[in-house]
Amino acid sequence: MKSLSIEPLALPFLTLVIVLLFGSAQYANNLGFFFAFWLGALAIGGLIGLRNRLDRVHIQVRHIDSGFANTPLSIHLDIQGAHGLWLAMSMFSQDNTTPLAACEITQRDQHIILPTRPRGVHLAGMLRLVTRDALGLLRAERSIPLAGKHWVYPTPYGERPLPDTARPNTNQGQDDFHGLREYQAGDPPARIHWKSLAKSNPDTPTLLVKLFGSDTTHEPMPHLLDEALLLDLPFETRLSQLAAWIVHCEHQGEAYALRLIKHPATPAGLGEAHRLNCLRLLAEAT
Repeated sequence: MKSLSIEPLALPFLTLVIVLLFGSAQYANNLGFFFAFWLGALAIGGLIGLRNRLDRVHIQVRHIDSGFANTPLSIHLDIQGAHGLWLAMSMFSQDNTTPLAACEITQRDQHIILPTRPRGVHLAGMLRLVTRDALGLLRAERSIPLAGKHWVYPTPYGERPLPDTARPNTNQGQDDFHGLREYQAGDPPARIHWKSLAKSNPDTPTLLVKLFGSDTTHEPMPHLLDEALLLDLPFETRLSQLAAWIVHCEHQGEAYALRLIKHPATPAGLGEAHRLNCLRLLAEAT
């Protein structure tokens, strides 16, 4: 969608051209006619060039930031055909009051701030381009739909303590066979699983050690971040508390799993991929 509008300077400019024309006709002044037609040609040429240059601008989305609500998020763009053009860019928002700051496009990579959006999954939206002719008489606007989406996570906030880690099965006997693991230096010979060694490839023998229940009782257990523990809180407050727990577990390096009422529990884990997966579930929660 494109539109053209007149800038405030256009009216004084038009008045000047009309005065030059009438004055030149009244006094048969050829120089006045020359200046009047010259100024008119500049205005018409600026209009044609303005439309053509704006039509040649092509924009692709490189990356859209996802993040917590009420934090600045940006969209990174690849702009082609706008080198040397003074261009103002902004994303449409609900109040449509995002300020436009024009700048000369000197490189293809550009980023602009996204309007504030609530928790959820959002499409990139519409990008508004605005440029003016060299004389500042006309303004051309163009709206471009952008592809892609991003997640706005709930603000991490809450005062509830972190749930205790899941407890191991205390009914399991200390001498119950629990499985096998690879041999490590210092393991007692009595723990070696000789049968698996006999069945392994002679060229690449594999030495395994028997693992018993007593060997697993001291392994760290993950936290279960369960929405059911927060049912006394409003829905958005519950999500903020879960987000705060996720941030805390990641900061402390403690494994965790997330379970929502309308979604099964995630596998326990830790790290960037696990964090993003859990936060996206919170953003998508309904």
